[in-house]
Amino acid sequence: MNLIKTHLLIISLLFSLNILSTDIKKVIYAAWNKPDVELLYKLPKEINKDTKVLFIIHGASRDVNKYLEAWIDDAENKNIILVAPHFKKDSFKYYSTLGLASSSGKMMDDSKTNLSNSIALFFNIFKSKYSLSTDKYLIFGFSGGSQFVHRYMMYGKDTRIEKAVLGSAGWYTFLNNEPFPFGIKNMPLDKKRIDWFLSREVLFILGKSDNDPNHPTLNSNKKAIEQGEHRYERGRNYFNSLTHYAEQSKTPFRWRYKSVEGLDHNTEEMTDKAISFLIDGLDYKD
Repeated sequence: MNLIKTHLLIISLLFSLNILSTDIKKVIYAAWNKPDVELLYKLPKEINKDTKVLFIIHGASRDVNKYLEAWIDDAENKNIILVAPHFKKDSFKYYSTLGLASSSGKMMDDSKTNLSNSIALFFNIFKSKYSLSTDKYLIFGFSGGSQFVHRYMMYGKDTRIEKAVLGSAGWYTFLNNEPFPFGIKNMPLDKKRIDWFLSREVLFILGKSDNDPNHPTLNSNKKAIEQGEHRYERGRNYFNSLTHYAEQSKTPFRWRYKSVEGLDHNTEEMTDKAISFLIDGLDYKD
C-alpha cells in the first residue's frame, strides 16, 4: 500500500511539474457585448521590442490546451507569445463561420456571436499589456480553426495579419456566387479586401490521407459536398479556385500550397508542418 501511495505521489508531482514547466497563463476577455472568451497563453523567456504574437485557433474538439501545448516545445527559445482563444460551444456554436451563419447556411443575426473583430481585440490586449512594438500578428488554424481563419481574413475588420497557416478545413467560403458561408453571393467583399486576402503570406496545408468522406466532423451539407467528397479534395478545389480568381483579376497571390503524403486529420502533425513557416527566424537576437 505504501508503495502504491509513493507511486501516486511521484506521478502527481511529475504532473504538477509538467504544468508548471509549461507556465500556461489565462486571461478572460469580457470587454464586449458577447460571452466571455478565455485566452490561454504562454510567454517567452523574455519580452522585448521584437516579440511577436501567434494566435492558435482550435478545431471542433475545442481542446484549446492540446492546441497550445503542441507549439510550446518548438517555441521555447523563440521570441513569441502563444495565444489560444477558447470559443466555447455553448457560447459560440458556429465560431468557424465567425458566428455569421450556421454550418448549413442559415444566416445568423446576433451581434453577440459575431467574431469578425475578435482577434484584433485580443491582439490589442497583449500589445498594450506588454508594450509590444509590433503592429502585426501571426495566426494558425487547423480544421474548424482553419475555417475560422480564412473567413476571418475575408470578413474581419483587421489588416494586421502578417502570416497565416490554414490546415485541412472541412469546407470553405469560395469567391463565387454561392450564398454565404459557401460563397460570397449575399455577403459581398469589396475588391480592396479581396486583394488584401489573396496577397497575404499564407501556407495552405493539406494531408493527402485526409480523404475520408465519412469523417464524423466533416460537413455533409449538400453545398459542402459540392466542394468535394472529402477534406483533401475540397482543399485542392479551394486553392485552385483562388489561383484562378487571382489570375483572372490580375491580383498578386502569395499563398503557398503544401500537400503532405501520409498525413491524415492530425493536429500535432499539422502543427509540425506549420512551425517553420511561422516561427523560424524568431530566435532571440544578440
